[in-house]
Amino acid sequence: MEVIDNFLSEYQFKQINKVILTDHFPWYWCADTLPPDDDYYNPNDYQFAHRIFDLSDGGILSDYYSLCDILQQRLGVGKLDRIKMNLTPRTFFHRKGGMHTDLWGLTSIQKTAIFYVNTNNGWTEFKKGGKVKSVANRIVIFDSNVEHQGVTCTDEKRRVVINFNYDI
Repeated sequence: MEVIDNFLSEYQFKQINKVILTDHFPWYWCADTLPPDDDYYNPNDYQFAHRIFDLSDGGILSDYYSLCDILQQRLGVGKLDRIKMNLTPRTFFHRKGGMHTDLWGLTSIQKTAIFYVNTNNGWTEFKKGGKVKSVANRIVIFDSNVEHQGVTCTDEKRRVVINFNYDI
């Protein structure tokens, strides 16, 4: 696992933030954070998402795809599998989203990168230990077969991340 603070320049980071954190950015309701057949499925979990790219669904899914270009370049993405933005609203208590991996039927171990768009007291937790706090312009990179979960925040209105799945 690798954690990198100030992943983008301040200018690049502000360009992404001024689009994603506005009232006009389209977020879509997801009634679940994990599939119902997952061992950690909780029917009370929900989030808002914006699917940017999914190779299994034909590639580019959003007009905001180019917003992630600089992140892909910095990550050294060779073959992109998925980009998805997640927004979890503030909760009264920290709520864990359920351990999972980002390998869903893939034949090779890929990389997962989680880019934190805003600072809050939520985090990403790893099953084998450790957590990465949600700090704006931070990224964590790890193998896609590593079990992890997002944890909601209690101090801000929302926790926003961009999730990448890719090969180098």
